[in-house]
Amino acid sequence: MKKILSIHYDEIALKGKQRGYFQALLIKNIKNKVGKPIETLESRLILEDYSIEDINKIKLTPGVAWISEAYKIDRDEKKLMELINKTVGENKNVNIDVKRVDKTYEKTSLKLKEEIARGLRLRFDKNGKKLRIEIMNKSFIINYNIEKCIGGLPVGSSGKLLSLFSGGIDSAIAPIEMMKRGSKVDLLHVYALNSPDFALQSKISTISKKLSDIEQGLNLYLVPFHYFSVAALKIEKRYELVLFKRFLLKLAEAISKDKGYMAIVTGDALSQVASQTIENINAISFGIELPVFRPFIGYNKGEIIDKSIKYGLYDLSIEEYKDCCSIVSNNPATKSNVETIKKLEKTVDLDRVIKDSLNELKAVKF
Repeated sequence: MKKILSIHYDEIALKGKQRGYFQALLIKNIKNKVGKPIETLESRLILEDYSIEDINKIKLTPGVAWISEAYKIDRDEKKLMELINKTVGENKNVNIDVKRVDKTYEKTSLKLKEEIARGLRLRFDKNGKKLRIEIMNKSFIINYNIEKCIGGLPVGSSGKLLSLFSGGIDSAIAPIEMMKRGSKVDLLHVYALNSPDFALQSKISTISKKLSDIEQGLNLYLVPFHYFSVAALKIEKRYELVLFKRFLLKLAEAISKDKGYMAIVTGDALSQVASQTIENINAISFGIELPVFRPFIGYNKGEIIDKSIKYGLYDLSIEEYKDCCSIVSNNPATKSNVETIKKLEKTVDLDRVIKDSLNELKAVKF
């Protein structure tokens, strides 16, 4: 008998001829996190000699659908019954599932499940202790302490993206939504304080570190706000926020073209705030050559908050911090148009503002 950590994927299993590539990338990502060898066993991954720290790292690995602590034993039904009885203990209310991976096994999943229940006098209860018995080619695997994970695809399988990051709830979670689609996501933050060091002493650094638990080697780009702030004195105050959002997209596009990012990510949700009306989104996005991904465009605020809580980022995201949007968001225009934005760009010489801002770009790796 061996005690193991059983690691399962779901979406990767649907990849046909590309499945081997995605599985190999997932194994590489897990090995980089835990620093231990990962074995394969008939479409699941196995880690021996694991720790609680390993479990926590793997749970936050895109591509992993669920994990469980498990016992791997010889394919002996008597030993199986003994081990299940020991694992269940005195409480016979269980939520037990049997999967016949090896279809040549003489008993069906249902037949073996019924025999286990009858022999051990178990009572099926969807709220009871969860057990999953897998019939493998030469062994039984008894899964317990089953935990759902991020799922999706392994980071590195879907290109590089640059995500706008203010430190708020939406901008902290949007990168995760794209990481679990297989993208390598880095962050762009425009800081309002005197130095990037102040931002690095705040929640900006703390959240970036948390996101790097999901995607190792995450880059944070820090760009100053003051060039835009001075230039924006030339325009009506109500257009400042909309033009600032335009500045962010063009700034992200310039960095993306220089560093090889294939798309831009934002935390926009349609009409959630004044700058995110469909008119404003259209006006600030015109002429941007790269795709702009908005994973929360149809979400309610409560749904985004639920995700933030799920990933342990909500309390960090609501910490007090002087972000640029809060400075320029006084009574903003809600129905801007492309022609207005074009005129405003010329008035402030936005291309010059971007160039000057990029001259002070600082990159930090987490």
